[in-house]
Amino acid sequence: MEFIHLHNHSDYSILDGALTIDSMIDSAVELGMPGIALTDHGNMFGAIEFYQKARKKGVKPIIGQEFYVAPGSRFDKEARAGVKDAGYHLLLLARDLGGYRNLMKLSSIGFLEGFYYKPRIDLDALEKHSGGLIASSACLAGEIPMLVLQGRTKEAMGVAGRMNEIFGEGNFFLELQDHGIPEQRTVNAALVEIASRLGIDLIATNDCHYLKKEDAFSHEVLLCIQAGKTLDDENRLRFSSDQFYFKTQAEMERLFPDFPDALHNTYRIFEMVDLELELNNPILPNFQVPEGFTLDTYLRQLVLDGARMRFGPRISEEVTARIEYELRVITGMKFSGYFLIVWDFINYARAKGIPVGPGRGSAAGSMVSYCLGITSLNPLDYNLLFERFLNPDRNEMPDMDIDFCADRREEVIDYVKRKYGDDHVSQIITFNKMKAKAVIKDVARVLGIPFAEANEISKLITEDSLKDALLASEDFKRIRSTGERGRMLVDISLTLEGLARSAGKHAAGVVISRDPLTEYVPLYKDARDGSVSSQYDKVTLEAAGLVKMDFLGLKNLSIITRCIEYIEKNHGLKIDLDSIPLDDPATFDLLQKANTRGVFQLESAGMRNILRKLRPTKFEDIIAVNALYRPGPLDAGMVDDFIARKRNPDRVRYEHPLLEPILMETLGVIVYQEQVMLISQVMGGFSLPEADRLRKAMGKKIPEIIKQMEDKFLKGAESKKIPAKVAHSIFEQIEKFGRYGFNKSHSAAYALVSFQTAYLKAHYPLEYMAALLSYQPDNQDEIIKYVGDCRENSITILPPDITHSRKDFTTENGCVRFGFSAIKGIGEKAIESILEARTRKERFATLDDFLEEIDLLAVNKGAMESLIRAGAFDSIHPVRSRLFHSVDLLLESGRRLQEDRASGQGNLFASTPSETKGGLAGELAAMEPWHDNVKLRHEKEVLGVYVSGHPLAKYEREIKTFACTGISALSGGGDTGEFSIVGIVSELKTRISKNGKRFAVAKLEDMEGAIEALFFPDVLSKYEQIVSTEEPVMVKGSVEFEDEKPRKIIVNEVKSLRETRRESIAAIHIRLDPVGVDEEVLSRIKRVVVENRGTCPLFFHIPETRGEEKIVRAHHTYGITPSDSFMNGLVKIVGEDAVRYSTRNC
Repeated sequence: MEFIHLHNHSDYSILDGALTIDSMIDSAVELGMPGIALTDHGNMFGAIEFYQKARKKGVKPIIGQEFYVAPGSRFDKEARAGVKDAGYHLLLLARDLGGYRNLMKLSSIGFLEGFYYKPRIDLDALEKHSGGLIASSACLAGEIPMLVLQGRTKEAMGVAGRMNEIFGEGNFFLELQDHGIPEQRTVNAALVEIASRLGIDLIATNDCHYLKKEDAFSHEVLLCIQAGKTLDDENRLRFSSDQFYFKTQAEMERLFPDFPDALHNTYRIFEMVDLELELNNPILPNFQVPEGFTLDTYLRQLVLDGARMRFGPRISEEVTARIEYELRVITGMKFSGYFLIVWDFINYARAKGIPVGPGRGSAAGSMVSYCLGITSLNPLDYNLLFERFLNPDRNEMPDMDIDFCADRREEVIDYVKRKYGDDHVSQIITFNKMKAKAVIKDVARVLGIPFAEANEISKLITEDSLKDALLASEDFKRIRSTGERGRMLVDISLTLEGLARSAGKHAAGVVISRDPLTEYVPLYKDARDGSVSSQYDKVTLEAAGLVKMDFLGLKNLSIITRCIEYIEKNHGLKIDLDSIPLDDPATFDLLQKANTRGVFQLESAGMRNILRKLRPTKFEDIIAVNALYRPGPLDAGMVDDFIARKRNPDRVRYEHPLLEPILMETLGVIVYQEQVMLISQVMGGFSLPEADRLRKAMGKKIPEIIKQMEDKFLKGAESKKIPAKVAHSIFEQIEKFGRYGFNKSHSAAYALVSFQTAYLKAHYPLEYMAALLSYQPDNQDEIIKYVGDCRENSITILPPDITHSRKDFTTENGCVRFGFSAIKGIGEKAIESILEARTRKERFATLDDFLEEIDLLAVNKGAMESLIRAGAFDSIHPVRSRLFHSVDLLLESGRRLQEDRASGQGNLFASTPSETKGGLAGELAAMEPWHDNVKLRHEKEVLGVYVSGHPLAKYEREIKTFACTGISALSGGGDTGEFSIVGIVSELKTRISKNGKRFAVAKLEDMEGAIEALFFPDVLSKYEQIVSTEEPVMVKGSVEFEDEKPRKIIVNEVKSLRETRRESIAAIHIRLDPVGVDEEVLSRIKRVVVENRGTCPLFFHIPETRGEEKIVRAHHTYGITPSDSFMNGLVKIVGEDAVRYSTRNC
């Protein structure tokens, strides 16, 4: 006799099952079970993953699901007394391929048609889709067990007979379970009686929810996470025993000594199941081609037509050869339809004026894609490889991700749905896992540990897993070893880490099928928003052979489109970005000065620092920078090496002459995966498909394939008479740098967007910044940053104006005007009302003009107050305080004006038009104008920035002399330790810590950005008076970073700017990076110093390896006078960020 577990819940039974698919399969192998079933609650999320992994381990996978069956029709959405979850449980297993397809259909029906608290099916659906399925009566929540417990055994027998009819004799089983629950003994006795009377076989299962008995407590915690309860809550959901674990056959035999057949029948079902899934076999949607064409011939026609469009009537032999090669591979792999599908929806987008990106990922390496208009870079110009995109040695579907203008992406998806059918297209599911920090917080909440404490514990985790965190952090390890509570927190978190926590949907992923999707994949409906997605994630869909694509909304394309519209309006020019010169001097001047805030992928503080040192001179430099600015190359010193070679060409070396044509553009540094492939081809004799296999093995660190390829490489090099020592050295280099190598095709395509945005900012800064600001409506920090950038580039920012503003930011007389949508408290309807009223009125000359025309329900008191505080009425009435305190009067006057107009009365006694308009101003509250600080504070609160001025503006030049860092210059990729920041402390909120002490959280803002500031009790008590004034201060503290972005500053010291100013300048400091500094730079610095001699000491800071810094004091004869002329001269040479004045005690 053998026993098979047929009722198992993995973590895809979300926040209910604590078994992982891997642990379940590994246990089956360990226990010698030849098969195992997966039966998650209400879904098939893990079916394909389970199928593949089980077969890989030599275990037969039995795919199933525990369904919820509605007590009546699935379309009736009402509760029934005594029916748990608004549906009975029923276990279904796929016996064969037909059963698997029916399982998918039923699972989809549950979500799409029957959802009511849970995804439900009904008997009607079961009767239609019962073929190829094996069913059992499930747990105590099944209909038959529930009827038995209600004393309705006769009805239970009737249901059993009905199920036997639906699934066919021998395909329905009655399920015995024993977890030590008294009700189960009652049910089991009845089931044995029903089985005997109806001739239905029994099976024994254990309804496994976790792996081992000792995991029962962790499972209780998981259920609390699901329900949002704590362990102390008496009403929390809990299982009735600790027996829901993955038991051995011997344990099951001891539970059911009188029912050996029930145990053996699980093996019978194992033998009945004969399910073979065809995986990794591409299933392309049907693409209709014009009459007289096949998919292959139509693709060829389109490519040749596109080639003539791209290259003119005379196409070079090189281009022709590349086209013919790619078409042979594409047609040979039967992927013509795929390319036509992508061409079609991109062609639709372009025809409808929807901006499309220049390409993304490895698709930019395809000449066919370029000729079809899918990508915008000629791959031959940049040595981009087709094999990196489509390897003829691997039967893998191409993977194209397409960028569209964020505003209109949905239009393209809607077109695809219309073309292929709504039931052929869906979004793609994602699964959010319980990651290290998050699971600690979840478990802590269940254990009753305060959030603040749990948050601090989570900060000790710097690794990706808790296991690694215990090895890396002594403090975290100490949490586990000090006390029962800490041990429970860490150990339970270790058990639950990595389990699925929730289902979501991919932000951009779309799957398209040949037939209705439910033929290939079960569907899921999100109860929150009604959106439909596949139950299989992206990786699983690939295995199923379905076409999946990312329709990405790239905000930068929207910004570019808006900018071009503004340029055409202001200058009468229609910019064609495909025609801009990629060697444009003004653009490279902007890049060399690192004036790249708002430039795609080039705006972070770290990236701007690299640009400043590199001084790029050609488009290829931008491709390289995009590829190098990642943690691996930065940590390996590749970026500094690249910059050093750029500045000093004598440092460029090639270990072998064959390397020069491959590495010339990157100055001898291996930057791209394509270079690894080309080196393997040229020196090792690899074909490009073989080279791509090596590239993939290095990226995924597969040692056995790398070793195999190394032997081939060395033999190939030997046949080319390359010395063995050189060949070994070069392979070591490609293995080392191959780990960091980036996809050049992707980097090149995105570098084009970087260059285009830089070009627009360089030539049309006004229009570009207006467009850029228009797409940051809800991001206050970004608005602060870009408004600061405008000011740095001498672009005036105008406040919103009731007569001139539009919905978004616009240009006006050489300035950028705030849009209404950037004002807090102004809704869409209010904006529409104002703009419609202004269209009718042309302009608002008086308050009466405005009030008489607007919809007073849309432009209510809150909206009026926000408009006044933002300064939107300044052009009509300049005293904001009077307007603000007269809002009720204004609205009442508006109502009267509108009522009079509606009745046709108006003011019968007005002798002149001026007496009917503008008279309201005299009735306003008599108030003194707001002080500048008050006015600015109001602006800040509703706009997120100071517009008419800035509290720090009058100190701006002075601040630049202090040894401090601007918030926008903070970067987690570079400096660490303590920072000094000059800014305004606002939004100060005091709180009480768990030990009863006061601490505070505030916002620290300078002219370029803002950051959260945390004041611990001792710091707050010392400096509270200073930080409560909203006066400029210098703050010192340590900055916490997250994903290289500054998250908060832990304040250690605060000093008023007034106090700082009183202190005399102690010295001037110049930071000289060895990379980027040459004799000419040093000579220019010396000239400025000599012209400004004085007594103030001069220090040079020179970075060294491992983050250390060498400080050199200039000879006393080179003391200086820190005058404006000295500062200006020095800044022109080394940049503002490299010059600092230090003050005593600063």
